[in-house]
Amino acid sequence: MLSSHSPAPTPRPVWPVWLYLSALTLALAALAEWRSHAALAALALGGAWLKGVVIIESFMALRDAPMWLRAAVHGWLALLCGGLSASFLYGG
Repeated sequence: MLSSHSPAPTPRPVWPVWLYLSALTLALAALAEWRSHAALAALALGGAWLKGVVIIESFMALRDAPMWLRAAVHGWLALLCGGLSASFLYGG
């Protein structure tokens, strides 16, 4: 008997994403060791946000999730990064 179900999609390899995240982490760590400056702190926070987006979309499999769930998780990430930048700017 033949099945009418289509085969499961082949998952994408995760090593390119892992390599990208590792390279970004090393680059941000090198910047942090190089000099302490407000612009570098903003760049590091931007890099952390970018890594969060990649992790959310790739490893948490939210690429195919309902829009409300993606919006909630991305909103949480934006709120977290906004809170960190506000504490850096206004925390003293």
